[in-house]
Amino acid sequence: MPLTTTSQIVRVDLAKAITDPSYARSFRRSPSFCVYHQSFIDHVLGESPELQLIEKRDYQFAHEAGLYVRRTNSVYFTANFQSCDLIHLYSINSESYEIKQLDYPNVVQANGACNYKDSILYCSQGNLTTPSGLVLVDPVTQKAETLINNYHGREFSSVNDVVVHHQTGDIWFTDPTYGYAQAFRPSPVLPPQVYRFRPSTKECWVVADGFEMCNGLCFSPDYRKMYITDTGAVNAHAGPGDGHQFSFNAQKPATIYAYDVRDAGTMLANRRVFAFCDTGVPDGIKCDWNGFVYSGCGDGLHVWDLQGTLVGKIVTGGTTANFCFVKDGIWMFSEKELYFCRLKAKGALVKVECE
Repeated sequence: MPLTTTSQIVRVDLAKAITDPSYARSFRRSPSFCVYHQSFIDHVLGESPELQLIEKRDYQFAHEAGLYVRRTNSVYFTANFQSCDLIHLYSINSESYEIKQLDYPNVVQANGACNYKDSILYCSQGNLTTPSGLVLVDPVTQKAETLINNYHGREFSSVNDVVVHHQTGDIWFTDPTYGYAQAFRPSPVLPPQVYRFRPSTKECWVVADGFEMCNGLCFSPDYRKMYITDTGAVNAHAGPGDGHQFSFNAQKPATIYAYDVRDAGTMLANRRVFAFCDTGVPDGIKCDWNGFVYSGCGDGLHVWDLQGTLVGKIVTGGTTANFCFVKDGIWMFSEKELYFCRLKAKGALVKVECE
């Protein structure tokens, strides 16, 4: 059962916020729905949104991934290395809310994941002896298969997030250097880049570079755009220490870039800034059925319209690294807290993955 539930809606006075920094920062603390534009009510929240705290623990158990599998009626997510080493894997049943810890030995220090053929495609970051790559796990049989773990012989740094282009069947993923920064991966032999992998031919291409730390990625509902987050403002430090200390550099990127998807869904072009995160960094990212863009940030879930205008926030009061659309709402992974949000909007992939 939910621990707490809130339906509080706060309307932001933009005229005051633009000239009063303290007022503008005041919405980051308490769980609520912060409305910056009426479209947040009309297209996202609807008339009766609810934010429910489902589980709270004393370590960062709810951090990344987030995907629904129909065969098990469960959502899958991963813990945070910062307080959970080795990184735990979890599932939560959509009806009973029962949380289970999973054991998939082939998945090493997992981060992001997505639904692929109604199974779990994990970003297995690897360790000092195990390469980083994409590992597909059948949650029913527990059979695991490594799909890719290197680029023409050069090992990936620490594969972070992954999506599927459902029209082409290609798998797109990001590879920042967070594994090395957290001291569980060797020194990188590739820069932070985005890749496209075609399972049918076993070919892999670099499709984007020029990031401090490429992180989350998603397609627009029509697959004509791709959004990629750069979380370079946040980094860990392997020394002195063991990679369990983070720092924030406000002069580094906390940015969402937009690209045009060209050449029958195979290439990216026309990179431009789509949005900048005002609190923390934009981590996981997804679109809803209207093309609105959602990203997990330092105080909850931020939502932008198609022009990159911040229309609202689902505030948890702390970092929400990633999230997952399901048929009746959004699961939000807020480190030590796991939330479920009921709202009007539907995820762009709900019909593909959940129905």
